[in-house]
Amino acid sequence: MIKRLYVLNLKALGANFVRPGKKKIGAGKILLVVLVAAYVVTVLAGMFTAMFRSMLAPFFSAGIGWLYFAVLALLAVGLCVFSTIFTASAQLFGAKDNELLLSMPIKPSAILISRLLVILTFEYAFTLIIAAPAFVLWLAGGYASAAGIWFFVIGIVLLPLMAVAAALLLAWLLGALLSRLRHKNIIILALSVGFLLGYIYLSSNIQEYLGELVNKGTELAEAFRRAMPPFYAFGKSVAEGNIENTLQFMLWSVLPFAAIIALLAANYRKMLIANRGGVKAVYKERPAKAGNALSALVRKEWAHYWSKPFVVLNSSIGSVFMLVLSVMVIVKQAEVLLYVRELSFAFGGLPPAALTAVLLVMLTTANNISASLISLEGKNLWIAKSIPVPPRVILLSKVGTHLLISGLPCLLASVCAATVLAESAADVLSMVLLPQTAGALIAAGGLAINLHFPKLEWTNEIQAVKQSLSAMIAVFGAMGAMAGIGLAYVFLLRHLLPLMPFLWLCAAVFAVLSALIGAWLAKSGVKRFAEL
Repeated sequence: MIKRLYVLNLKALGANFVRPGKKKIGAGKILLVVLVAAYVVTVLAGMFTAMFRSMLAPFFSAGIGWLYFAVLALLAVGLCVFSTIFTASAQLFGAKDNELLLSMPIKPSAILISRLLVILTFEYAFTLIIAAPAFVLWLAGGYASAAGIWFFVIGIVLLPLMAVAAALLLAWLLGALLSRLRHKNIIILALSVGFLLGYIYLSSNIQEYLGELVNKGTELAEAFRRAMPPFYAFGKSVAEGNIENTLQFMLWSVLPFAAIIALLAANYRKMLIANRGGVKAVYKERPAKAGNALSALVRKEWAHYWSKPFVVLNSSIGSVFMLVLSVMVIVKQAEVLLYVRELSFAFGGLPPAALTAVLLVMLTTANNISASLISLEGKNLWIAKSIPVPPRVILLSKVGTHLLISGLPCLLASVCAATVLAESAADVLSMVLLPQTAGALIAAGGLAINLHFPKLEWTNEIQAVKQSLSAMIAVFGAMGAMAGIGLAYVFLLRHLLPLMPFLWLCAAVFAVLSALIGAWLAKSGVKRFAEL
């Protein structure tokens, strides 16, 4: 039964590859999925390859090769915990088919284990993306031993168990703590962003401390052994082929995982049917305000969006970073100005205003709100299609929702940055218009992609915004397109066209493409929406 439920859950995750009413998967769609997956893996693997290449020789030459693998384990567990902690409650406790499964002659433990196996499948994928580059560099550098290779394989098998155990425990505690609090969505979102910022800060600044780490190898080893014994044991077991440390790491991984599984399995039914109560909203009589259909639909989308912190985090992380950037520009103006100038020099004297505009464009590409709004309707899509509103207005409201959520933080960040970095009115306009036109293109294009690849069958909303084909195409396709435009200018056009006119030209092209896609949505998009 566990195997059958596991396969069904995996099939549900892949339901977005088949449009409603179709049974076969087209070759073109399979190729598209493969290309998107390859692109994502290549980008992430390249980033971690560069990181581990800078650590390999210094650490092993200084006799602290164990730290190389300790950092690997720390990054892998951190990524796995972050990807699981705030989605575990939705996957395990908030799935829409919980009541249906409990009504069947299926043991709650079988439901739990089948869903945990799905989570573990993704955690192993994340771990391999980090571990594979480190392993290849280690072998190529000539530092590997036969025992170390075996212990490395054992460690990679066990690392996700440790991560899932920690994530489940934290998710359980947070769920129990936040269930009775007001504004818990804001708290969850703040915790998520804080965890993500901490992980990014650790990953991006680790190379700055390489020299200090090498010089303080002995002190660091003792600090690691006391503060983070599992990662210390993993590093020593692989780098030195130490069987004792391997056994210690196995205990650190297996025992917590077994304990949390046993605890959840014994109480899983109670957790699924428990009524946690919570603070109830108090009705306050207010005069009703009349409005048009478009504004009402946008308010509906806006209210649903803010009621789901997991949706916020997974579909608009770019907006979150733009808000953080706005605060940083205001609070630490001198430091931001110095950093931008250093970055501008590193990019060959790129003007600070142009660099900021490009940065805001890249943050805008991280938002895939419109690429998920059709999917988020799910099985209730018939309600949207049956209300007495023209379909064109429904689609326009979804584009407007994306522009509201992504455009306002982008505008705020542009204005804050312009007050510090702009040297002329042209700089201000470029920092405002380029990101906004790019955002409009992503908003219209994302909705068009979602109409082609909707994911309407899901058990929780995370699948619609994080694991759907349309969301992946929208985010990574936009990032790849913007990177391609930048490379085309650097290698082909920089000698023919100055940078600022090129950015103005890009803004004009983005605006024209947005208008063309909008025209398509108003006609062909309406027809495709009616066919869903």
